[in-house]
Amino acid sequence: MRNILLIIDLQKDFIYGALTVPGATAVLPAINAVKDRFDYVYFTLDWHPVDHCSFREQGGPWPVHCVHHTEGAALDPGVLSSLPEQKTRFILKGCVQAPEEYGAFVGFDPDDQDLFEPGDEVVICGIAAEYCVLESLKNLYAISRRIGFTVKVYLAGTARFESYDTVLSFMTENGISEYRP
Repeated sequence: MRNILLIIDLQKDFIYGALTVPGATAVLPAINAVKDRFDYVYFTLDWHPVDHCSFREQGGPWPVHCVHHTEGAALDPGVLSSLPEQKTRFILKGCVQAPEEYGAFVGFDPDDQDLFEPGDEVVICGIAAEYCVLESLKNLYAISRRIGFTVKVYLAGTARFESYDTVLSFMTENGISEYRP
């Protein structure tokens, strides 16, 4: 059994930039405290073009954030320290102008992938609980049912705009446990 930490959108624009999520800086030490306990650490990244449909200028609800190849799209530098390159993977999302993709595994083919194996334990955390973490959790749970691995949520490593209610509700409905180091 492999254990995998899946960190959603731990990017500068969400931590202290254009679309700061309250409490995002507090998840950094929580994630850094556990990341070395995992066999693999996967990072998702919002990787938007300059005209992404989610931006207010394009009629979306959000300020411009995580534009590919900008400082705001970069990971917080401390999170990569001490992680060997062979332990890390990067999953890009929101790379085309439309549609909006909160979930990291939209269109993911469980039969043609090398991220997950039967028997894995995948722990998800990151930013923000009500949007990208929730939708990625929904994607991940569906994939886990197909492949045969377990999913847990590390709430201490998850920032939210207002509430964990939607994540907690989904966890309860689907028998998903909280990861407690």
